[in-house]
Amino acid sequence: MLEWTGERYLPFIDPGVCGAEIHYEHLHRYAFAAQFVSGKKVLDLASGEGYGSYLLAKEANFVVGVDIDENAVKHASQKYQAENLNFVKGSICETPIKGEKEFDVIISFEAIEHIEEQEAFLSEVKRLLKDDGLFIVSSPNKTLYTDETGQQNPHHVKELYFHEFENLLRKYFSKEKSSKKMRIYQVLSLISLIPC
Repeated sequence: MLEWTGERYLPFIDPGVCGAEIHYEHLHRYAFAAQFVSGKKVLDLASGEGYGSYLLAKEANFVVGVDIDENAVKHASQKYQAENLNFVKGSICETPIKGEKEFDVIISFEAIEHIEEQEAFLSEVKRLLKDDGLFIVSSPNKTLYTDETGQQNPHHVKELYFHEFENLLRKYFSKEKSSKKMRIYQVLSLISLIPC
């Protein structure tokens, strides 16, 4: 079993310990994404404990969860078993999946702020996402998450302000550079991109 460190969300931890808001946000991100994956091939980047990939697999044709933490991958593989679900150890900046345009939907929640190589991550998404695919991503808005609270998360390597996040995403998914349309939403600390 994975240990509670305060950084990685674990659904089996009492919401009184991790915070009801955190519990709610994490579960609802995947509940939101699940409506877009029916019959699709899905990649969940930074899949963590595995609960989200498992939820997606209930609707999707096939789901691959990728996480850099070997213990998280082992835990997820043991706890969440389904014929259409696979967990793989690897970096979101160098995804251990060969080929191009393999996935209908790529999801990555609360991961981009944990890496310095944000452009490498988006290059991998672009490589693996089908031309008519859907990318759903979230990241804390630095204004709301850090500036207004005065708190620093030691696990966050490079937090982004909304305009920085938007500009970074447009670099890879704008109409000029891709056939994908892009919608960006800002909801409290959640920022999502949905090309459609």
